[in-house]
Amino acid sequence: MATTLVGAHAFEHLYAHSIPIIILAIITEFELGALSVGAVVAIRSIFGGITSTAGGFLVDLFHHRVALVLSISTFMIGLGYLLMSIAPSYALILCALALGSMGSALWHPPALGLLARRFPERRGLFISMHRSTGSVGDVIGPLAAGALIAGALTWTGGAGDAEVGVSWPLPWGTIDWRYILGFSTPVMFIATVAIFFLLRNAGSERPINVDVSARIRTNWAGMKDAFRGTGMWAIFTVSAVRGMADRSLVFLIPLYLIHLGVGEFQAAVHVMLMVLPGILFGPFIGWMSDRTGRRPLIIFIMGVTTILTIAIILASGDGYTPWITIFVAIYGMLNFSVNNLTQAAAADIAAGRRLESSFLGLMWGNNTLFGAVAAFMIFGPVEWFDWQYGFFIAAGIYFAGFLISMLIPGKPREPEAVPAPA
Repeated sequence: MATTLVGAHAFEHLYAHSIPIIILAIITEFELGALSVGAVVAIRSIFGGITSTAGGFLVDLFHHRVALVLSISTFMIGLGYLLMSIAPSYALILCALALGSMGSALWHPPALGLLARRFPERRGLFISMHRSTGSVGDVIGPLAAGALIAGALTWTGGAGDAEVGVSWPLPWGTIDWRYILGFSTPVMFIATVAIFFLLRNAGSERPINVDVSARIRTNWAGMKDAFRGTGMWAIFTVSAVRGMADRSLVFLIPLYLIHLGVGEFQAAVHVMLMVLPGILFGPFIGWMSDRTGRRPLIIFIMGVTTILTIAIILASGDGYTPWITIFVAIYGMLNFSVNNLTQAAAADIAAGRRLESSFLGLMWGNNTLFGAVAAFMIFGPVEWFDWQYGFFIAAGIYFAGFLISMLIPGKPREPEAVPAPA
């Protein structure tokens, strides 16, 4: 079960993380600005957030339907990207992207909730492993998209008179972004069937004579109790603040690099570097948190990320420099770790209430909805003023999360007994 869930997460992310590179080709085709990229981030965030929140609550009501929910998730992803590939206008592209984003968001509540229930003593490790295999897709997706769109493996180094570059043309030349997205459909539809059959027995046994209204009241009572004196508010706030900047930065960095004059493949490498180091460091940080606690690691990572975000824009000078790549790679070592740790911390508090999917879904929804607000906070100043404002605002958001993370308790309060439904 764990192998299927953790492994399938790579497919779910394969195309989702190629969107920051594909959007570069889309804005070129439709002659759009930075604020249009913010609209992409906002659409993904809004529809993903609503789906994640509702999906987590429903999965906790019907644990035996986990395989069906996960299969619907991959089907929606494939269908959404197919519709994007044939959409004739930017507005319709956003509508299709909303469908694909809903599919991606629907995956996480049942998958993370199931892992949290099955492996209570190693939650941090398994949630981080789930994130890391998703990162495998995050690495392959943008790198492949960048190479296919550019038609060459091109790298530019230095700035001004010191600028040098190398390029290896690919034998097939450039490939239109629509074909890249369209190819995802058969892959995701095959994954839909495979996931359903491999995980059909993963959920709990089908309940008999369930009083749904009573179960809803019980779950709601458990959720309200979990927010009383447990530090859950601080955990959710840190997770939301982190997600605000993360979701915009993954679009802002490649867009900024294109502005500096690098090619699509080089921009894609930097998107890859925002993820690749975390594949190794993520599980290690999760393992450490199971032993030392979530709080000190969250505080440290939020502080370092604030500094790195400012360093990226200061390193650019008049053009691209290797320091940008170095700072992005260090950022990638810590990227997603705060989300992993806050998810594990929320699951620690939810333990015993059988509300893991509800809390994790609410957390994902919380993160993405806040990300929609941040998209316009970050990309608006980039469109109207200059690039550094986007990075400084992102750093300010991270710093706010750093301060709030100090309010997270070191040890969760034991859950109070919640009466079972009659």
